[in-house]
Amino acid sequence: MARRRGGVREERTGWFVIAAVVAFVLIDIALVVFAMSSTRSAGASEVRREVLPALPTASITATPTPTPSAPAIEPDVSVAPLAAVLAAFDVNTAYRSLTGGCPETPAALEVTTDAGVTWTPVAADEARTVQAIAAATDVVNVVAADPVSCAPVLLRSFVQGADWQVTAEIGTVWHLDAGQVIAPGGASSTPCTTPVQVAARTPTEAAVLCDGATVSATTDAGATWSNSAPVPGAASVAPAANGYVLAVTGGEGCEGARVVTLSAALEPGVPGTCVPTVAPDGSTVLATAADGTVWLWSGDAVARSSDGGTTW
Repeated sequence: MARRRGGVREERTGWFVIAAVVAFVLIDIALVVFAMSSTRSAGASEVRREVLPALPTASITATPTPTPSAPAIEPDVSVAPLAAVLAAFDVNTAYRSLTGGCPETPAALEVTTDAGVTWTPVAADEARTVQAIAAATDVVNVVAADPVSCAPVLLRSFVQGADWQVTAEIGTVWHLDAGQVIAPGGASSTPCTTPVQVAARTPTEAAVLCDGATVSATTDAGATWSNSAPVPGAASVAPAANGYVLAVTGGEGCEGARVVTLSAALEPGVPGTCVPTVAPDGSTVLATAADGTVWLWSGDAVARSSDGGTTW
């Protein structure tokens, strides 16, 4: 019996040992499996981080709103048709007339002999709208329109307008006819689209004020023309000793009219002193006398200058 019990104890001890070994193996296997799972998870996380980069941070750039600016003011480079004409004989004597359409506008001429203080009407019933006046020592020539045909005609007076003759000598003076510039001798030319006024220096030299505020000049009776750049505010042109003078209206610092000299090459000089005036378009006109006096008629203002329009 004693041997039996000892054998049983030995048998039980063996089973315990086997169970412990098995448990140890199972625990070891579990630990290995857990370690492998952790490694895979870590690897998978690393792969995801490489495949899925971080999204860029969104940014909004504001587009600046442009500051509104005032529209540019274009200079006035148009010239209105003349509503008046002027001619000067000397520092005291000058002639003027309103002008307009034919046949409705009579040749309403006036003369002053007291430097523009008073003006006396001089009838010229033989013609209609006056285009130009030229005053010389013993004669006054007026380019006007025939009352029936409205073609240009030349009126002449030897008694300061007290009496007039209609002559057949229109071809001896510079004048405009249906958009053409006619030189003495009858040659016609077109220096610009719409000539507004012609100012003659000699039978072969003249300047034309054009509707684009430019001045065209010729020295060969219209065979060739040279052109100035546009002069904003240009209103009237007249001959001068060394070229031409141009009346301009408006401009910075002048509520009225000024005179700009034009050289023989049609280069503009510095504008002279402003003559304050308010005048309708086409009602500012200029004239030069043989003694060098410059006359300006603009609205209600009549001014004279002895230095080419620099001062009045």
